[in-house]
Amino acid sequence: MSGESFRLPDDRLIEVEPYRVLSGIYDQVMSHVDYSAWTDFVLDVLADHGLPSEFGEPPPTLLEAACGTGSTAIMIALRGYNVDAFDGSPRMIAAAEAKAKSIPGRPRFKVADFMTRGTGKTYDAILCLYDSVNYISVERSLGDFFKLVRDQMRPGGLFLFDVCTEYNSLRHFAGVEQVEYLKGASYQRVMSYDPRAGIQRNRFFIRLDKSPGDVYVEQHIQKIYSLETVRRQIARAGMDIAEETDNLIRKPPHAESTRVHFLCKRK
Repeated sequence: MSGESFRLPDDRLIEVEPYRVLSGIYDQVMSHVDYSAWTDFVLDVLADHGLPSEFGEPPPTLLEAACGTGSTAIMIALRGYNVDAFDGSPRMIAAAEAKAKSIPGRPRFKVADFMTRGTGKTYDAILCLYDSVNYISVERSLGDFFKLVRDQMRPGGLFLFDVCTEYNSLRHFAGVEQVEYLKGASYQRVMSYDPRAGIQRNRFFIRLDKSPGDVYVEQHIQKIYSLETVRRQIARAGMDIAEETDNLIRKPPHAESTRVHFLCKRK
C-alpha cells in the first residue's frame, strides 16, 4: 500500500518524539521476534564466557540498556537472574513495568538514556540488544557509551550487544514501505538508507482507532557503523572482543550478515 492511500487528504499529521505513540503498539509491531530464542542465545553466550550460574548465591547481576518494553529483561529475570534495566522512553518503561507487575523477582526498571553515568553499581554482565546501539548516531558517542559500560562491569565482566549491518539496510530497508493493521491501531513504516552518511531512517505513520483522523508521525534515525569502526571503539574503551556472531548463529559474521553480536570482556 502506498503512502498516499494510507494517509488521507483530511488527516491531521502530528509529529511526536520517538516511541511516544509507538510504545503503545510496540509489542504488536515486534510480535515476529522470538524473544525466548534470543534469551536462550544471550544466556548461552554469557555462560560460555564465564557468567556464573543463576543458581549461585547471590545470583548473577545483569543490566540491560535500552530495554524497550522489557521483554528480554523479564525473561532473564524469570530464569533466576538479578536484573536491572533502563530505557530512554518513559512510555516504554511504563509498558515494561506493567508487563512485569505480577512477576516474582521482576527486573528493576528506570528511565535513563545511553549516556547516563552509573551510580557506582557494577554488574556481571551488561546487554544492549536489537540494534539499540545503532541509535547512537556519532562515533565518538559510541566510544563514550562503551566506556560507560566498561565502568559498570565487574573485573572480568561481560558485555553483549548487537548492531545491524549496511548489508541489512541495503537489502531490506532502502526505499521500502510497510503497512500493518493491528488491534486498535495501524501503521505505515517508510524506510530509507543513505549509504554516504550511513544513516537509516524509519518514519512511522501511526493511526489509533481511538483518535480517528489523527496520524502520529515518529522518525527513528540509526547510524550504520562498519564492523571495523565498532571494533575500534571497543578497543578504545578498554575491552577485548571474545566472540563475534552472525545474528543468533554461533559462527563468525560474513559479508551478508544482517546483524552481528559482539561479546566483550573488560580487560
